[in-house]
Amino acid sequence: MLVVWGNPALVFADQASDVAALEAECEAEREAKIKPLRDVEIAKCKADHNNDPGYCERFWKDYGNSMRGAHGGTIPRMFSDLPICVAAFRARKALADGDVR
Repeated sequence: MLVVWGNPALVFADQASDVAALEAECEAEREAKIKPLRDVEIAKCKADHNNDPGYCERFWKDYGNSMRGAHGGTIPRMFSDLPICVAAFRARKALADGDVR
């Protein structure tokens, strides 16, 4: 006799929402650490009176995100090694691999 206690689609959706919550928490912690660094770079840029303040804001808006290097390699995003980010990465990988319990 086979007894199903829950709808598998609902379980998957719940797990996916848990992973999304972890990822959102990771992004919030990363942003909290990156924001002061970004603000310093923007202030240094604006201190040069040859630069337009709007340009400085646009140029540094994605500071801390991953980007392409000069030789085509990828420069990793900052603070991906925070414990919550590592947990979010592992949870996303487990969900993609179907290893979620």
